[in-house]
Amino acid sequence: MQGKRIKYKFWENFQPGFGMRKQILLFLLCSAPFLLAAQPEIDSAFARTARYLNENCLGYSQLNQACATIGHRLTGSPQGQKAETWIYNHLKSRGVENVQYDPFPFRAWKRKTCKLEVVPYKSDNYVGFEAVSLANTPSFKGAWLLIDGGDGLESDLRKLGSAIKGKCLVINLGLVRTDSNRRNLHRAEKVSLALEFGAASVMFVHPANSDIRLTGTASLTGEVVSIPAICVSGSDGKLIRDWMKSERLMADMDVQNEVADGSARNVVARIDAPQKTDETILFCGHLDCWDLGTGAVDNGIGSFALLDIAAALQKERQNLKRNVVILWTMGEEQGLLGSRHFVGDRKSDGTLAHIRAVVNLDMVGNPVAFNDSDWPGAEKWFSTTQKMITPYVPTFRNGVIHDAGLHSDHQPFMLEGIPVFSTGSSLPDSVYRCYHANCDLMNLVRPDDMKTSSMVHSLTALKLAMVPQIPFKAMKEKKLVKWLKKHNLKEKLEISKEWRWK
Repeated sequence: MQGKRIKYKFWENFQPGFGMRKQILLFLLCSAPFLLAAQPEIDSAFARTARYLNENCLGYSQLNQACATIGHRLTGSPQGQKAETWIYNHLKSRGVENVQYDPFPFRAWKRKTCKLEVVPYKSDNYVGFEAVSLANTPSFKGAWLLIDGGDGLESDLRKLGSAIKGKCLVINLGLVRTDSNRRNLHRAEKVSLALEFGAASVMFVHPANSDIRLTGTASLTGEVVSIPAICVSGSDGKLIRDWMKSERLMADMDVQNEVADGSARNVVARIDAPQKTDETILFCGHLDCWDLGTGAVDNGIGSFALLDIAAALQKERQNLKRNVVILWTMGEEQGLLGSRHFVGDRKSDGTLAHIRAVVNLDMVGNPVAFNDSDWPGAEKWFSTTQKMITPYVPTFRNGVIHDAGLHSDHQPFMLEGIPVFSTGSSLPDSVYRCYHANCDLMNLVRPDDMKTSSMVHSLTALKLAMVPQIPFKAMKEKKLVKWLKKHNLKEKLEISKEWRWK
C-alpha cells in the first residue's frame, strides 16, 4: 500500500514543462494509429489462418500414420530416432524452412523383464501378479514384507514412521481421499519420499479398478534410483491389499532393466519475423512417449498439432512482429531431459532472455479454456484472446483458469522466470485411464479435438507474435520465489531436490 501511495503522489504532483508535454502528445499521436491498426491486422490474420486450417489440418492423419508405422517413441530407441526424423521431414514438406536438430546425450533406460510374486510370510504359497517396472528403476532381485502406505504422501508415511524401513511400500498413484488439504504428488516425488523413510522397494497401485498397469519415470532427474519401483493394476492392488488384512505378506521381485549411454534430438522450427528482432515466443510439446502403447494421447495429440501450428505460422510469417520457435522435445518422460537441455544451452549463450512467453501442449486434445498459470498481468490478455478465438472455435469458451504446476516441459522455463501458459482440455475419463499405459492408442484420439487444438493454438501464437506489446513479463528471482511459494510448489521442488533458493 505504501508503494502505491508514493507512486500516485509522484504523478499527482508531476507537472511537465511545455516541451515535455509536446513530446508526450507527439508520442501519443504517433502511437495511436499503430495501436489501432494492429487489431484489424490480427483479425485478418485470424480469418486467413482459420480458412487455411479448415482445409489443411493434417495433425490427426499424420499422428495416425506415425502410430501405425513407428509405434512407440521412447527416447533413445530406434523408434524414437525414427520419430525425430519423421517430424523434421514433415516440417520441410509443409513449407517450414528453418528446421534444425538439437541433440543431447543422456543415460538411456530400457525395460527388460519384471516378475512379481506375493507370498505369505514364512510360506511357499506363491501367487504371481502382472507388473511393470517404472523407468529408471535398477535391476534388482529381492523379497520384502509389504506395508500399506496409503496415498504415499508425506503425512501418510509419517504415520508409519520407522515401520517403513526395509519394507516394500504399497502406495496409490492417485489419491483415495481428495479433501482440500491433500494434493497429490508425482510418482517420482513419492519414490523420493519412500527412500527418505527407508523403503526397500515401492509397489504402485493404478487408480482405475481394471487390469491397466502404468509406467513412467521413478526419477525426476533422469538418474537411476536406488530401489525398484513397479506398478500393478487397480484390481490386483485391491486383491493384494485385501489379502494383507489377514496375513503378513512378502513381495518377491525380479526386475531386470538396461541402462547405457545414449543420445536424442529435439527438433526446432524457427519462423523469424521479417523485421529483425530478438523477441521470441515459443510453443513446445514432447514428441517422446513410453513404450507400452504408441503414445497417441501422451503426447501425440500435442506434438502432432504442433505440425499444423508451424505450417500456419509459416504462412503468416510476413505479418509477424516477433520470432516464433516451435520445439519438439525428447526425453520429457524421463525427466524433462530435452527441455532442460534446451533451456541450459540458451541460458549459456544469453538467448534465453529473448523468450517472452512459452505455451506448452501436453495432452491437449480438446482445449476449452486458457490456463494463464496465474502469471501476473496475463489474465486480461488471455480473456480477451479467448473472445477473439471463440467465433472460430465455439467450444473454446470456458474462461481462464489459474493453475500453476510442474512436471512437463514448461517447468525448466518457469524456473528461470519465463512466463509459461497452456490450455485446459475436456477429454473423456477413458483417455486418462490409459495415461502411460498399453491402451494409449490411436482409438482414443478424436479428429475434431485435434483440429480444435490446432486452431486454438495457432490463433494464440499469431496474436502473441503480432501484438505491439505483450503485457506480462519475466519474473525476477525474488518475485519468482514468492510466486512458487504461493502456488505450493516449494515442497514439491524440495522433494525433487530442485529448490535452489534458501
